[in-house]
Amino acid sequence: MSRVRWAVGVVSASAAPFAVFVYWRTRFFFRDPHRVPPADPRAVTAPADGFVTYVKRVEAGTTAFAVKNGRTIALDEIAGVAANDNGYLIGIYMSEYSVHRNRIPIAGIIGMRRHRSAAPFNKSMARVGANLLTRRTPYDEGCDYLLTNERLTISIEHQSGAVVTVTQIADLWVNRIVAHLSVGDTVERGEQYGMIRFGSQCDVFVPDALVDEITVRPGNYVFAGETTVARSPILVDGSQQSEEER
Repeated sequence: MSRVRWAVGVVSASAAPFAVFVYWRTRFFFRDPHRVPPADPRAVTAPADGFVTYVKRVEAGTTAFAVKNGRTIALDEIAGVAANDNGYLIGIYMSEYSVHRNRIPIAGIIGMRRHRSAAPFNKSMARVGANLLTRRTPYDEGCDYLLTNERLTISIEHQSGAVVTVTQIADLWVNRIVAHLSVGDTVERGEQYGMIRFGSQCDVFVPDALVDEITVRPGNYVFAGETTVARSPILVDGSQQSEEER
């Protein structure tokens, strides 16, 4: 009997980590908590849960950031949409504990949906996780995945004409990027639109026309659809603008 109990104990101990892993992969990772956008109608909200890794100033026509040997890299999928806008690019790293569902930062109309395949394959995002853990700044230092990994970008045109973009970036082990949107769709601030399965990072570009103040900085933890990443001089929640605001 003691041998049987010993065997059962060994099996149970061995199975426990596997059971935890299965729960994480099938339930915890896909959780979908209710989110309520801020009451402030001028609040631009985070598109993803996670740690802010950078807040980068972007000049018109470049939409770029330097992440490798000081090189400036243009993001073609954004530059073609926001070519005439200065603004800010905010990177959000989704850890393995983050909710991985993505949400719309402002109300508007989808003007573009563009997918870019990995070149030639997705790289791991472990480096940024290690940088965050050790508080090594800048957090995106040495993170080549920002230049190579699969990504899907959407643009949201505000009623004022200003354009916000959101880019989902896949990690090495990602199953796929999901975005349930088509060009021409009308979207609401805080609306859930997709997720990155077992991945990884989400960038939002906010043009100067919608920025009075950037309210986050690298190292902050944000929540999709709830955390304000920028405050706008005009309404971004779908409310009608007054003549003075237009």
